[in-house]
Amino acid sequence: MAESRRDPIDRQTSPVELRRLVLSVLVRKEAYGVEIAAALSPRSPAVERSEWPEGSVYPALRWLERHGLALAQWVDVGEGAPRRRYYSLTPKGKRVAAREALSEPNPNLLLSGSAARS
Repeated sequence: MAESRRDPIDRQTSPVELRRLVLSVLVRKEAYGVEIAAALSPRSPAVERSEWPEGSVYPALRWLERHGLALAQWVDVGEGAPRRRYYSLTPKGKRVAAREALSEPNPNLLLSGSAARS
């Protein structure tokens, strides 16, 4: 049976899984929301908006901020261009990301708020 390829972000992705995916992008580099969503798509960054829920990344980013795992700052990217809100991991966020990468997936880690107590 052929293995089906599914987007990392779709309507079936749980909030917990989405937070893990966002963490995995932020471990590599500071990024803004659309850039994070594009990094999570198996297709090109030029993917049509109807094919992936770009806006689904923002609730995950707000959750990470509220729990002290990510910081955001507005950055002017050039004259005439709108500012972008760039996200980066805090030291606590880096610890949680490292722990997630080193262990078996724990569906309760980010859902339960235990990350906030790390």
